[in-house]
Parts: sequence; C-alpha cells; structure tokens
Amino acid sequence: MDPFTTRRLEKILNGYISRKIPPNVRSAVRLTYEWEGNRLTLTEELPDFENRIWTGAPIVQFQWKQSQWHVYATDGNGGWRPASAIAPHPHFEQQLEQVEIDQEGIFWIS
Repeated sequence: MDPFTTRRLEKILNGYISRKIPPNVRSAVRLTYEWEGNRLTLTEELPDFENRIWTGAPIVQFQWKQSQWHVYATDGNGGWRPASAIAPHPHFEQQLEQVEIDQEGIFWIS
C-alpha cells in the first residue's frame, strides 16, 4: 500500500473511531487498527485492570486484492472468513460503512 493511501485511510479510520467510541467510554473500550502489507485489521480492546494492559480481539479485516477491498470476519479459530453479505468494492469508505451496518450481525454486538 502506498504511503499516500495509507495516510488517507488512517485519517478515515481515526475519524470513524472517534465517532464510534464516545469520550465517556474510552477508558472502558477502544478500537485500534494495524497494517500488515495490504491487510488492515480493526481490533476492539478492553482493559485488563489486573495486569494494567489492554487486551484485544480482532473484529474485521480489510484486504486490498485485485484493486478492490475484500472484507473478512473472524472465524472463531483465529482465522478469517469472507463476510458474505459484503461484496468486494474499490472504495474503502463503502466497505467500512457496510461493516458499521453489519447486516449479518458478525462484527458488532447489538
């Protein structure tokens, strides 16, 4: 992923995260993301007060393949499976919006 695109997507994600997690709950939950080549993983983290660390569980992974963003959900075994209700799309914002809508109920607890 080129630096310009990476920076643009990070700005989008930072704005999304700041709207998704209200300031009054940021000490109880946070969203982070990590790049690995052309893969971007969004993780929900909760505080482990006993060990004074944040522990996380991946929520969604976006993969840039064949000029489109593919969306994956965790499979429960440490791997990823395609989010069947979200077709590949060239625009990251579209894919992030579909994750937020969560038509299948696989990303967010209602």
